[in-house]
Amino acid sequence: MSSTSLRAVIPLSILTAVGLLATDLYLPSVSSLPSEIGGTVPQAQATLAVFLASLALSQLLWGVAADRFGGKAVLKVAIGLQILAGMACAVAPSMGVLIVGRAFQGLGVGAATVVVPSLIRQRFSDRDTVRAMSWLGIAESLIPAVGPIAGTALLSVTDWRASFWIVTGITLVLTPFALRSVPEHQRAKGGKNSFGYTVLLRDAAYIGYALGHALCFAALLTFVASAPQVVQIWLRAEPQTFAILQALGVSAFVVSASQSGRLTASYGIDRLIGAGVVLQVVATAAMLALALLEARSATALVATWVLFCGALGLRGPATMARALDVAPEYVGRASGLLMFLALGLAAAGTQAVAPFLVGGLLPVAVISLGYTLGSAVIILMGWQFRVKTKEHRVLCSVEE
Repeated sequence: MSSTSLRAVIPLSILTAVGLLATDLYLPSVSSLPSEIGGTVPQAQATLAVFLASLALSQLLWGVAADRFGGKAVLKVAIGLQILAGMACAVAPSMGVLIVGRAFQGLGVGAATVVVPSLIRQRFSDRDTVRAMSWLGIAESLIPAVGPIAGTALLSVTDWRASFWIVTGITLVLTPFALRSVPEHQRAKGGKNSFGYTVLLRDAAYIGYALGHALCFAALLTFVASAPQVVQIWLRAEPQTFAILQALGVSAFVVSASQSGRLTASYGIDRLIGAGVVLQVVATAAMLALALLEARSATALVATWVLFCGALGLRGPATMARALDVAPEYVGRASGLLMFLALGLAAAGTQAVAPFLVGGLLPVAVISLGYTLGSAVIILMGWQFRVKTKEHRVLCSVEE
């Protein structure tokens, strides 16, 4: 991938990451929200879950809009909404208003997570797509990784509201540079057709990769959203422990993702995905064992988390590249549907464990292992389908 192409990817990747920073910078203050503005612990968790749910639903909207009107037009509208919602969150007088503001913020943030991957898939070859997706993942990981650390530092000098003002300010500054990287283009062929998702839902190869990636990504987000409570309740540790946990996990992801392009060239996309799947199952099974044995060890928890994140760095970019290998007129929708599945499952997982977080790590470990096992099964079934399809095509060509 040329340096010119890389320069086009980086601003867009950072824009996506800054939107997600709206949650990561704010995470350390979630446990203190009930005492700050009233409400309960489940309501505080709802400010995370509703953001993810709105972000998930927005993927379907922005996927169609990107294919019909182009990425630049979609980003302009969405970024404006994101900025207004961020300001509303910053001045929210109650938990109810904050939850509504977070819902609209999730809607605005969602456009970049659709437009950027679809643009990468359209511009690059298979191998370069994996590399570009790796850079996207690295940017999306590095910036939010600073969030919990910065958020913890912010709490020592100010309150949770500052995190929303900071994200809004960064978005305002970054937007012109990011939009410059998005080319103007005409409405995609077939963009005037129906919603278009039925075509993708009938594509077994797409569903295998998309849902397989969605489940492992949802496991990651469910753990991250619940980790501050796990650290405080189960480990009985300070918020700094969560920041360390997040930083080490991101570091593992960055190291493995940076090598995914090279490993793809050496071993192939599907082998790389398979290795990542196995490692993630091992990591979440170990996490469940810690919970069942009541082994309240920060070191052991960090080790399982580092393994999980490193495995995601191996499989994530490759799985995204495979999932978006669809007809050009459906790339936006393919990206949107994939992220809808991932974020919807993450929102469901986050809210499902919220009432049980007093139990510590166990509910989070159960959801994480369930999601990763589901991902492994779906990926395996997808491979079997593709092998049968390939054999059928070969047989047909021989008969002809």
